[in-house]
Amino acid sequence: MKIPQNKIYEISSSIDIVEVISAVTPLRKAGRSFVGRCPFHEEKTPSFSVSQEKGVYHCFGCGKSGNVFTFIMETENVTFFDSVKILAEKANIQLEFENDPYDSDRNKIDAIYEINNQAARYFHNNLTGRDGAYAMEYLTQRGLDEQTIRQFGLGYSLRDKDSLYRQFVNEFSKEDLIDSGLVLNIGADDFRDRFRGRLMFPIFNEAGKVIAFGGRRMYDETKDEAKYINSPETKIYNKSRTLYGLNFAKQKIKETGYVILVEGYMDLISLFRYGVENVVASSGTSLTNQHVKILSRYTKEAVVVFDSDLAGQNASRRAIELIIENDLSVSIIPLPQGDDPDTFIKKHGLDGFKNLLNKRQSIIEYIGNGYRDKGMLDSPERKTDFVREIIGLIAKMRDEIKRDFYIKDIAEKFAIYESIIRKELEKNSRLRSKGLTRELTPSGSELQLRIRSSVKLSIVELMLIRLLIDSDAKTKNFLMDSLEINLITDASAAKIVNYIMMNIDDPEKTSHVHLFNEFQDDRSKEIIGKALLDENYVIAGSKDKNHLNEAKQVLNQLKLMNIRSKISDIDSKIKSANEYTPETLELLNLQQNLKKEQVELEKGMKSI
Repeated sequence: MKIPQNKIYEISSSIDIVEVISAVTPLRKAGRSFVGRCPFHEEKTPSFSVSQEKGVYHCFGCGKSGNVFTFIMETENVTFFDSVKILAEKANIQLEFENDPYDSDRNKIDAIYEINNQAARYFHNNLTGRDGAYAMEYLTQRGLDEQTIRQFGLGYSLRDKDSLYRQFVNEFSKEDLIDSGLVLNIGADDFRDRFRGRLMFPIFNEAGKVIAFGGRRMYDETKDEAKYINSPETKIYNKSRTLYGLNFAKQKIKETGYVILVEGYMDLISLFRYGVENVVASSGTSLTNQHVKILSRYTKEAVVVFDSDLAGQNASRRAIELIIENDLSVSIIPLPQGDDPDTFIKKHGLDGFKNLLNKRQSIIEYIGNGYRDKGMLDSPERKTDFVREIIGLIAKMRDEIKRDFYIKDIAEKFAIYESIIRKELEKNSRLRSKGLTRELTPSGSELQLRIRSSVKLSIVELMLIRLLIDSDAKTKNFLMDSLEINLITDASAAKIVNYIMMNIDDPEKTSHVHLFNEFQDDRSKEIIGKALLDENYVIAGSKDKNHLNEAKQVLNQLKLMNIRSKISDIDSKIKSANEYTPETLELLNLQQNLKKEQVELEKGMKSI
């Protein structure tokens, strides 16, 4: 079926694109357009523009463009057909259909939807049949009843290597079965099921359609395989934009005013069975920025309830950071040691869980209790670490009023002058504007830096690390004010520089000994060693050196390397184009400006 063009025009004319997009990302009026942060990529400075008059949007950062239909397709991970249906319902317009000419892409998507739909029925029938007895017994032991199993469409994949493939190959093409993610092509004519001998969890989109599956290992002899595996990303499934259970929970989220975030399928299903229905879980990945943006369409408050083990605590902290960055209020329910949401609610029931929910902790309480439990609030130094970590979080808040309340709360709880907190906050914001991040998770975790990996470390980057550690205060201050982290091309070097700059006021943390303890991987240790133990440097020492002059040279060299790299990239793009277009002319103009910048920089370097 095809929706007539005049009906599509009627829908687009009746829908305000600004209203639709504002539900996902805040927009503000700017002349004749509206601007905001792009919902399709991470950015600090708004580069996303919406024309209410023309009904289109464009991001000058990532290049995404479209109309109200493509926006719904991208943000809700649905087809064009479904986006029209969603907007027609919103506009209260009755849809009409006509015969549709062949559309290969649309037919491919429809085929994948149908394969997933039939696979869900197939797996569920397996579970309720003789072959699924063991899996059904497992679910019964986990406390699930028939109604819950049916509601969530739980199923079982047979242990045979190709049972689903043989069942479906006469109805669907091999190519479509592979594209659905349910079938693997091992060899020339060797097709196997992705899921074998697993408890199956259908993953639904917001509209309630099956778009993927998660599978839990059921047998001990397959312990070499992952406990949980998920469908790969397909034309209809994007892990970063899919929240498990949102189709069931969205109405309750609106009614209660908040969403509960858990990690696993069984955690969600158990809570749901006991009556906690405003709950979602990430699907096959950690919580992402896109997940939080989707949730912000339904609520402005999130409650994090992750496992009590170390991995769960680290995941909680990453989730907290993302939620704060997206202007949602966040609180945390720390579970007793050894519990997850599933085990806790089975032990203590709905009343026990509600009691925890009523005592949920703010980020200050949660992180403070974590420090206290480890005996890390017993000294001024440890308290300082804690306060700086909290300030690092507050710095991510866009709402200045909310930020001000947190500042007052910290000042009162920890007997610190507000002026000192504000000064530290200003410093943190300055560092963040340079691309630096204070670690939220325990030391040693991977920092989220937008940097490029490089096989060969430049001598300039080694000199920079050396100056940050072993130079005078004036030179360090110059580098703190002038250095941009994205000038560093080596990933390991960037992590080291980030760490040193975030702890520049703490000589103990930036000492030679501590750095080698902080960075345990061979690559980082090699870099620190080269920076500090170069033979000429050790012999000459650091006395009577003009560190500031050296720092200026290093900074200019980094800028020069960055410019040359950009010029080289533009060269490659122009050569690959093979013809002059408005885009290539724009690239040539940009390259010319970069070359002028390069000449000026080289002149300036000679005068230092």
